[in-house]
Amino acid sequence: MTDKEKPAMSDARKRANAKYDKEHFEYVTFKARKGSRARIKKAAEKAGDSTNLFIRKAVNKAVIDAIGKPMEDDTTVKGK
Repeated sequence: MTDKEKPAMSDARKRANAKYDKEHFEYVTFKARKGSRARIKKAAEKAGDSTNLFIRKAVNKAVIDAIGKPMEDDTTVKGK
């Protein structure tokens, strides 16, 4: 299904998604040199992951290496 074929998301669904995100997630941002975003995106595509999942896997691996256990309650990250 292409983006054009997907039905528009209702306002109620958008509000529900925003509420869930606010209750369960937080944003972590970082600065990187120009061009890094494209390189990360390319690496994520090669790995078959979204950019977000690719970065979360990398951070999870670093956390495990540093403290010996994965990020708390992050069941969606399965470090490759």
